[in-house]
Amino acid sequence: MHNLQLTPIYPGNNCTGEPIMIPVMPVSPRLAEAYVPYQIYNKIFTPQEALKKGTVFPELART
Repeated sequence: MHNLQLTPIYPGNNCTGEPIMIPVMPVSPRLAEAYVPYQIYNKIFTPQEALKKGTVFPELART
């Protein structure tokens, strides 16, 4: 397994509490291998707004 770069994530994403260390990306990624970083989402759109914007996650909505 590759060495992984760890990043602290704080509960509630408000920089308080005990951090949780999650792997982000390998330190030395290999060519032609796909890597998907962890993503933290805090809010969601209402169903009606999500249908209009094409996603329930505000962080993914393009303006």
